[in-house]
Amino acid sequence: MALIDTHAHLTDSAFDSDRLFIIKDLSNFNVKAIINPGCNIKDSKMAVELAEKYENFYAQVGIHPEEVDDLGESDLEIIEELIQNPKVVAIGEIGLDYYWKDDNKEKQKEVFVKQLDLARKYKLPAVIHTREVGEDAYEILKDYSDLKVQIHCFQEDTEMLKKYMDLGFYISIGGVVTFSNGENEKRAASLVPIERLMLETDSPYLSPEPYRGLRNDPRKIIEVAREIANIRGMKLKKLEKRTTKNAEEFFGL
Repeated sequence: MALIDTHAHLTDSAFDSDRLFIIKDLSNFNVKAIINPGCNIKDSKMAVELAEKYENFYAQVGIHPEEVDDLGESDLEIIEELIQNPKVVAIGEIGLDYYWKDDNKEKQKEVFVKQLDLARKYKLPAVIHTREVGEDAYEILKDYSDLKVQIHCFQEDTEMLKKYMDLGFYISIGGVVTFSNGENEKRAASLVPIERLMLETDSPYLSPEPYRGLRNDPRKIIEVAREIANIRGMKLKKLEKRTTKNAEEFFGL
């Protein structure tokens, strides 16, 4: 058994110099596979192209909330075309983000709902980004409890965690769980039922301790796993086996 990084942006320009080396090097770090989200059309297409070339690379396709103002007329049609590729395992990363921009909330919600509808139409999981959105994302998602949903890089409080748990959603936790101030993430790591827990790096961001401040990559997923195993008081191998099984079942790998 080996780990799966369920959220790594290897299509980011931060990896232009060594992207292919990292993909080929994953097995040396006990990483079985990575799943690369799409943030816009260019990103989604690149993820699909890489997924076609490498067995251990899978793609999500979608429009990130920070990208909605640049949405082209045919972009969602292109996303729907990309969905047809068998290496596309989810719609993502989609959702709401009011941290950087909050004067386009209705546009964000509109694009979010349209992509959730695509996930429903094609019976694909949805991978959700939420940042400083209060309950707005939850209010939309509660009408999609029929979908398989992963809340990526969970950072919200216990009350919101419970609401997502009640909807049957999965929670993915990244490098912040290793930070001394990652209180919400540590609490979530202890509370999420093991059968609904997944791991991620969110590379190139949020590099875990002891690499904090450096570029992150999927080979550092072991630090996330090690910290969560410690928090839960369980053996690392058991956590590895269960979270990998969760990812394989959720994404249909």
